[in-house]
Amino acid sequence: MELTKNITLGVYLPGKSSIHNLDPRTKIITATIMIVLLLISRSYAAFALSALFTGFLITLSGVPAGYAMRGLKPMLPVLAIMWVFQLFLFKAPDTTVYFHWWIFEATAAGLHMGNLIILRVLFLFTVTTFLTLTTSVVSLTDGLENLLKPLRAIGIPSQELVMTLVIALRFVLILAEELEKIIKAQMARGVAFDRGNFIQKTRKIFPVFLPLFIGAFKRAEELIVAMDARSYTGGKGRTKMKTLHMGRVDLGAAAVMIVYGGMLIYIIISTEPMI
Repeated sequence: MELTKNITLGVYLPGKSSIHNLDPRTKIITATIMIVLLLISRSYAAFALSALFTGFLITLSGVPAGYAMRGLKPMLPVLAIMWVFQLFLFKAPDTTVYFHWWIFEATAAGLHMGNLIILRVLFLFTVTTFLTLTTSVVSLTDGLENLLKPLRAIGIPSQELVMTLVIALRFVLILAEELEKIIKAQMARGVAFDRGNFIQKTRKIFPVFLPLFIGAFKRAEELIVAMDARSYTGGKGRTKMKTLHMGRVDLGAAAVMIVYGGMLIYIIISTEPMI
């Protein structure tokens, strides 16, 4: 069982493309705008434009498209369940009924809502993954700290908040590696995770999570001890070795984003919503 090969969130692929060379603040702001636009998109035309723009960015970055989409594989069963639930359980007045049995009713509104949720989740995951694939952890941390610096004026420790988010992001891959090791150890002892019905498979999974959580807490404690031993006191008084600067490439990226955002907003306003 290979779990880590399908984990792309939090992984950085070094490169020399124009996307890699952008200021991290530009990439963070662009990703945030794309996510907001995706959340308000309610038509297939808007998602089609988002797909074209996302594909253009992936091609421009030089990141293999197959690798960028690999992280979606573990999510497919969950997304399929979400789609089925929306199809049969979402209720709306004046809609076409495709199928009806007992309390289950497949309607046109349920189909559209299922498609809407699935598309949003897929694009949100792809945009977030693409951001981490083209931005190193150090650059991502520096960019987030710089953007959230104004929050210090109202008493919010932006540096500590960013550090917590980045550590949580790194723990995704670490926990995936630990889970893979535990599952392989259990399989070496004769546990067959692929046999039995759903309930039997679920019962076999539960003993795996206990050592996983114990290991996670142990790693967290080791991290706390290491930071304390190095006299870590937070972001107060800390300086940066490298100062962030936006150049012409960032201005070009801003212009492209304005054009894309304007086109998408026009489609959102002019087209009828799916529901």
